[in-house]
Amino acid sequence: MSFQTNKLESNTHNKHKVSFSEQALDVIRISDIVLETLDARYIEKSRIPEMESHVTEQGKILIHVITKTDLVPRDKLPNVEGLFHPIFISAKTKQGVSSLRERIYILAKKFKGHVNVHVGVIGYPNTGKSALISLLARRAAAPKSAHSGFTKGINKIRFAKGILILDMPGIIPSNENLFGSDVSKHALLGVHTPETVKNPNLIVAKIMKLNPGKLEGYYHVPVTEDCEILLEELGRLWKLIKQKGVVDSDRVARRILKDWHAGKMK
Repeated sequence: MSFQTNKLESNTHNKHKVSFSEQALDVIRISDIVLETLDARYIEKSRIPEMESHVTEQGKILIHVITKTDLVPRDKLPNVEGLFHPIFISAKTKQGVSSLRERIYILAKKFKGHVNVHVGVIGYPNTGKSALISLLARRAAAPKSAHSGFTKGINKIRFAKGILILDMPGIIPSNENLFGSDVSKHALLGVHTPETVKNPNLIVAKIMKLNPGKLEGYYHVPVTEDCEILLEELGRLWKLIKQKGVVDSDRVARRILKDWHAGKMK
């Protein structure tokens, strides 16, 4: 069976004028259980409500998997009220992996008549999908790259006898503006790579506002609420200087974003 990459609108969402790739709709159609990966640092921002509605309207079991929990102190995690059967996961510490595996095993028993039970994994790019699948499959199951959205097509990975995981590229709803109002959210989540994001200094400023003192603490520089001062300080520290001794703030900001997306700081 071949899967096309062109966009089409889900019949259940025509009223919302939101479309998803045929791959995404096929994964949900085939799946019995759907895991949606959410970044623990930005749980609400990494949800895709229209896709969640499509999953539940199709009668599929939805589980929210909150990833990268090692980057957020447990007592600082946002309220998970309204999420579907949430499970907290850390690829680094392996927290929650056994609980998720056990839940999949239990839920799979509901589909005894199926030759194979399919578990689809959906979510924005860079929300930990590949790392999660590798942990569930107990091996490096999904290709990885420094660039977001590296996985191509739909991959089937064996979870256990009679249970298959369906992996696909990260989802970006068609109604989200890649170059407008949604750029900030996409940059925070790492949907775009630091090399390609526009106005990286504005994203760094956003991170500073949401996480006071965190960047300064990681880089061991004096705490400041001014993004320009931070970029100037780090630019001279890292010797990222343009002609006439001017700090290359663009390169500094992109380096910060690269560290942020890589999960180097909580």
